[in-house]
Amino acid sequence: MDDPALTSLAGRRCVVTGGLGFIGSNMVHALVAAGARVTVIDALVPQHGGHERNLAGVADDVHVVRADIGDTTAVPDAVRGAELVFNVAGQVSHHESMTDPLRDLDLNARSHLAFLEILRAHNPRATVVHTSTRQVYGRPRYLPVDEDHPTAPVDVNGIDKLAGEQFHLLYARVHGMPTCALRLTNVYGPRQSLLIDGLGFLPVFVRRAMAGQPLSVYGDGGQLRDCLHVDDVVRAMVLAAVTPEAVGEVFNLGHPDALSLLQIAHLTADAAGAGTQVATVPWPDALAAIDIGSFQGDYSKAKRMLGWEPAVGFRDGIARTLAYYREHPWYRSST
Repeated sequence: MDDPALTSLAGRRCVVTGGLGFIGSNMVHALVAAGARVTVIDALVPQHGGHERNLAGVADDVHVVRADIGDTTAVPDAVRGAELVFNVAGQVSHHESMTDPLRDLDLNARSHLAFLEILRAHNPRATVVHTSTRQVYGRPRYLPVDEDHPTAPVDVNGIDKLAGEQFHLLYARVHGMPTCALRLTNVYGPRQSLLIDGLGFLPVFVRRAMAGQPLSVYGDGGQLRDCLHVDDVVRAMVLAAVTPEAVGEVFNLGHPDALSLLQIAHLTADAAGAGTQVATVPWPDALAAIDIGSFQGDYSKAKRMLGWEPAVGFRDGIARTLAYYREHPWYRSST
């Protein structure tokens, strides 16, 4: 990724929490390529999709700390002296947050508050970029959704992610710590686990399409989504980290192309070229209860303040994603 903001990080010490997972590992690869000095903090929580092989090719250039981000024994040394912290750790499964809400609370709220306390004690001047989610808005009252839209999450995950985000912004206001938050929409791309359900519909589509298996879309498939390639997310995180005006702010990340789930399924199946069929099926009751309907994020604030806008369209992005998984078949195997 040839970006002036990223190349400006050469030689700077960066910490990536959740750096063995999907978005975090892509951030690590980009930082190492830019010449940054990188420490990863990751507990490798089961069912989150993290794996050491996500750092293949850069592992020798990265210091990995296996710990929960709230671990007061291991984490202080890991963050001490860091200039930039990309806080990507957390759980993303909406369904699991409803079946085990206390675990989600621990992973997305308590641990982040503990992490902020560690930073406040040992490195309060580090710039922190926290990844939040569009799930905090709940069911949109209008589209596209801007940052002034009310927050009314429809599941435990959305509530806990909102709490984690607000902790970061509170620490900016009250303790003067340079933190900000990005609300992500559906992110896809390389290094995302394809074998674990609950990480979003896109990895399920990719896995099944590459195997020639049918894709099931709930309801009539008309719900809109603005999907973001992970490279665009990494670029936004870097821009937020190097923009002083971002401190204390929250930003939507979105895409101008809002596609229906049925369109996304067909585009994924066509790109896979394995003869996958697409069909609509009724909503399961448990998922229908937490569905948000259509969503598209208004990213004009990020464009205005960070100079960010997405560069990867879905048709190109999904083709690049499938090519990556063809070259790295272990993502589709349990061995």
